[in-house]
Amino acid sequence: MYKMRPRFLCNSLPAGLMLGFFVFLLRPVSTQKNRTRMYFLDNRGSIVLNGTANAEKDTVVVWEWKPHSWKEIRISAFRRTGNSWTKDNAAGNLYPEMEVNPSTLDLTIDKPTFKWAGIFTLNQTEPRKQILKQYEIFGMKVEASSWRARLGSDVTLSCTISRLSDTVSLHWRPMDSSQTNRGNTDQIRLNNAVYLMFQRVTVQDGNLYVCEVRENGNILHTSNAGFTVYNDLYGWGYTLYRSSTGHSELHLDCSSNGRNYSRAEWTWSPYPLQQRKVIASAERSQPIIINVNGTNFVNRLVTSGKLFDGKDFNVRIVPVVFQDAGVYACYLEYNRFPIVDLITVKVIAEPSDAVTEGDTVTLTCSVSHDIGSMRLVWINGDGKRVGEKTLTRKEKSLSLVIQKAERGRGNWRCVLFDDDLPRLFVPYLEPSELQKSTGS
Repeated sequence: MYKMRPRFLCNSLPAGLMLGFFVFLLRPVSTQKNRTRMYFLDNRGSIVLNGTANAEKDTVVVWEWKPHSWKEIRISAFRRTGNSWTKDNAAGNLYPEMEVNPSTLDLTIDKPTFKWAGIFTLNQTEPRKQILKQYEIFGMKVEASSWRARLGSDVTLSCTISRLSDTVSLHWRPMDSSQTNRGNTDQIRLNNAVYLMFQRVTVQDGNLYVCEVRENGNILHTSNAGFTVYNDLYGWGYTLYRSSTGHSELHLDCSSNGRNYSRAEWTWSPYPLQQRKVIASAERSQPIIINVNGTNFVNRLVTSGKLFDGKDFNVRIVPVVFQDAGVYACYLEYNRFPIVDLITVKVIAEPSDAVTEGDTVTLTCSVSHDIGSMRLVWINGDGKRVGEKTLTRKEKSLSLVIQKAERGRGNWRCVLFDDDLPRLFVPYLEPSELQKSTGS
């Protein structure tokens, strides 16, 4: 199957690319135990952990490192001789990314990656044992499903921290306050990450977004990321993800930045891929003709109501149903503009009429088709991962049994991941919660 989702990782961005990507290191934060916290962006810049320049002769100190994900590691030992420190050769060699200043014992890590996150301690072992300095450095990683997106596509931003304590939280927010009320944007937190998901991006969406590390209302650190949205759709393709719920919409954007065209059409190849069908067409300066014969789009395929002006040929499907999955393509005359692979997701509860907290319910989350790198994750009302499955062509669903004791705890969400980034989540509200949300 044609796989339509260009992906550009931040580590491979070409110089001069028009996107905002910055990191601001706040002043080190000291805890009550005199542990200084520092933050770094994955594989960028350098970190300097201050050592000690003043010590008695024959003092022995050791730099030790306890990674967030590994066992404690002894980096190296140093002995004070005269006015400088001498490395203890028996202690082994430093890592290539590390350098220690022989005068001050400052430890520098060049372009630290996620693995370096952890607690670094400068311990004095002779003539008496004591902690001289201690740092906890947190790795931050910001990624995007696409740093260079196309008009109408979906984009997910992720912000991950190497360790997340109970008092610390991650939050995305737009740099420009005017973007705060944008629709079709979801934010979801899972484990040590927060994700910001956009549906149908516009050129105005391609601005800076801020990932904040907060503790007790205070901002400890910010990492900024921005993506660029291009409105040139000629020859491009991408994947969209939609749920089959009453409020879900599919916008099919097709426009020309150049000349005018005499005719246009949208086609649909239902999944599993079958012969394509023309679902909308128009001649220049004429109304758009909707053709729903042999399809399930009756009363759901909507146009702007305007005449085709030779450039813009946009339609939308509302609401989206599970059977809408497939490949949509726009042609202006014989020129193919965007081609869209629509993946649909649905959640079914069995029994569907379980209305009391004493009932056991089985939730099944299903995906229309797999494109080779997708998985489903169930998250409970506390935001904890309670089920996960990698999808295949044959295995495209994940079930979750809600026991009697778990009823009445709010909502569950099925999250669709593609290339390790969430692209869509479908909530299941219990009948009691659904009544609260609708006010009935």
